[in-house]
Amino acid sequence: MRTLSLLVAIAAASISDQNNNMVAALSTISKSSSSSRIRNPPPSPLFPLLESSTVEKEHISLPGSSDNNSNNLSPFLQEMVDEQRELQMNVGKAMDTLRKDYPDFLSRTPDYSLYHENISLKASDGQIQLSKLTSYKKALGLVRSALSLVYDADRSIIQSRMVYDPTRTELRVSYNAMLVPKIMGVTGRTVHVDGISIYAFDLSASVDREGKKNEGAGKIREHRIEKLLVNGAAMQPPYFNNFGLEALVGQRSGALVGAGAWSFEQ
Repeated sequence: MRTLSLLVAIAAASISDQNNNMVAALSTISKSSSSSRIRNPPPSPLFPLLESSTVEKEHISLPGSSDNNSNNLSPFLQEMVDEQRELQMNVGKAMDTLRKDYPDFLSRTPDYSLYHENISLKASDGQIQLSKLTSYKKALGLVRSALSLVYDADRSIIQSRMVYDPTRTELRVSYNAMLVPKIMGVTGRTVHVDGISIYAFDLSASVDREGKKNEGAGKIREHRIEKLLVNGAAMQPPYFNNFGLEALVGQRSGALVGAGAWSFEQ
């Protein structure tokens, strides 16, 4: 009887030890699984992984992307964009051409393809009033011819700086010139000229309502002389006298020298 009781006690103790070992093993597995979940949490719908950008997820269109190309514009807006692009091209052409024309003013004829047929030339003092491209050409041609008689184009220097104002659609040109006489005894000394010119562009549509091309669109419609100094003093009529040309030009300048004011109408 004692032997049987001893065997039952041994078997119970063995079963208890096995249960304790199983509980310990399950506890270890549970801790390992919990630690693994903490280190590598599964994706949550509330906190998506940052592998995709906000632009990709929300399909946001950025400026300049293919979603915002000009093909999506209405015909009216597309026409406005095309006109602005053409105006910018004309302004760029004018700036490039004037950069070449200013330094070579004494040696060659300027490029008149930039100017509108109805261009006007005005001075801040009201003494210069020109209209039409033909009169504009005559006035500049007369100035070039008179100055070239006395001043050396090779030794004279004309510099310019340009700034475009898109809000006013105007090009501002500041220039200064050092005119060196061919013979020092004629005018006595080198003449320094400082000036500011404003060029305004024609803003009319490149194509009229009848579908005809407007040849004057985007061209220079107005040239305003805002400032003109000769040796630091404002130039006064008769203008050629400021350059010491009264003896050389004389009667060949006609009313331009005598009256001082320039006024052509054609």
